[in-house]
Amino acid sequence: MLDTVLFDNWKSLLRAAVMCLLAYPFLIFVLRVFGKRTLTNVNMFDFIITVTYGATLSSILTNDKVSLAEGAVILFMLTLLQMIIAKAAKNSKRFSDIIKASPSFLYNDGEFYEKEMQKQRILIDDLRSKVRKEGMASFENVAAIVLEGDGSLSIIKKEEGSSKAALVGVKGE
Repeated sequence: MLDTVLFDNWKSLLRAAVMCLLAYPFLIFVLRVFGKRTLTNVNMFDFIITVTYGATLSSILTNDKVSLAEGAVILFMLTLLQMIIAKAAKNSKRFSDIIKASPSFLYNDGEFYEKEMQKQRILIDDLRSKVRKEGMASFENVAAIVLEGDGSLSIIKKEEGSSKAALVGVKGE
């Protein structure tokens, strides 16, 4: 067993090199054909696709029981399914609401939304850190903090005469 830890045989090394030369360009081709949307981490399904791409590519490269053709079909089908879900979400508000996480307030107009913060496992210290990263020393200049559907935090600064139109649809308002 220890004799194969550092080197098994030339055939397995050659296979790995050839699979890299074939599988990686194929993945790039599929992603280019299906567009930029495939590469964004907008929601849970996009995240799953991204992780699955990596796992699939890894299997193609390292598992000699997975052929390039099988891996290519898997990568193509994953991308096709992701595209179908994205189109369905675009065309159906109801479907979109089911699969996409809605943004929610964690802080708005001087009030912390503690129940939402507990539900999302976010501490006030996390919000303080984000406010500092935005170059502010206090919450006095913060109109709202929103937990976006993709898990990122948005800091909305107070502005005179602003309409807050970007906050329409945020849970808690």
